[in-house]
Amino acid sequence: MTTYEHCKYRNVDGVVIACTDFTDPDVFEVINGDIPVVTIDHEFESRTAVLSDNIAGERALVAYVSGRGHKKIGFIKGNQSSVAEKRLEGFIKGCREFGVAVENEYIVDGEFHNARICYDAVKRLMKLEEPPSCIFMPDDYSAIGGINALHDMGIKVPEEVSVVGYDGLELSSIVSPRLTTYRQDTEALGALAAKALVELIENPQTCKKVLTADGRLLEGETVI
Repeated sequence: MTTYEHCKYRNVDGVVIACTDFTDPDVFEVINGDIPVVTIDHEFESRTAVLSDNIAGERALVAYVSGRGHKKIGFIKGNQSSVAEKRLEGFIKGCREFGVAVENEYIVDGEFHNARICYDAVKRLMKLEEPPSCIFMPDDYSAIGGINALHDMGIKVPEEVSVVGYDGLELSSIVSPRLTTYRQDTEALGALAAKALVELIENPQTCKKVLTADGRLLEGETVI
């Protein structure tokens, strides 16, 4: 039984889709069905979506690190998705706004929530002829892999290279040094998604909406 068939069998009124592979055919079947759907952190053409303001988040991080004098900033991308695209867009816009050159060699492929792949990505960045002085990681969990890579190369964080994460997980506040990151307001995302879904259930002809939730920068100890 597919997810959509299960939803029909259970006679659910609506579905919120989050934290999954949005390219999965099982997801597409739900998206293309007749059950009200709201997605979190991914946008489909025909469905209401609730998104973190990833552009604003990355811009805030660029403003923070550039204000501390960083002009050579590496950026490790998450795996291909609308979230990754928005974060890269925010990073590039922030760099242009705050006078930081966007170097193609400083933007490398990584993967969300994969410390091993991001460990290797950091090593590639640091082997450049002119390595970055600050590295943006795809998320807080991946930042651990990046910091471990720097430690294994004998590079001190933040004395020699600064690191920032993204998400603001509890993990970021208990690692040492405490991670500088951008906290997504997951409670606001959930509340917006629930309200939007109820509206769709009660008014099926409601037009598609894209709603955003703000977050905030958490100043840690990994940027100097």
